[in-house]
Amino acid sequence: MKTIEIYCNYGVLAAEKRNVYTFGAEHPHATCSDKMTVVVPDGWEIYQNQAGQTMVTAPWGWNYDINEVLSGAVHPYFRAYDKNMQTRLFKLKVI
Repeated sequence: MKTIEIYCNYGVLAAEKRNVYTFGAEHPHATCSDKMTVVVPDGWEIYQNQAGQTMVTAPWGWNYDINEVLSGAVHPYFRAYDKNMQTRLFKLKVI
């Protein structure tokens, strides 16, 4: 079971009525934030690129910056397009 730490940010400008999830740091415009640990979904792999940035590889082989695919209004998700350009959602389990 692989885990990462993300932030649930509240009161972000232009998103006041929903949570904004970020990886690596709190959102700079958040009123307040909570740090949480989530489980990376099966099929997703975590790695560090040559610049030392933490990235993920999707089950279909494409690489993403975690903040590119991290989304959700109530619960955190990985949201990305697959090879057929279909939106795929993977709910992240909070522990």
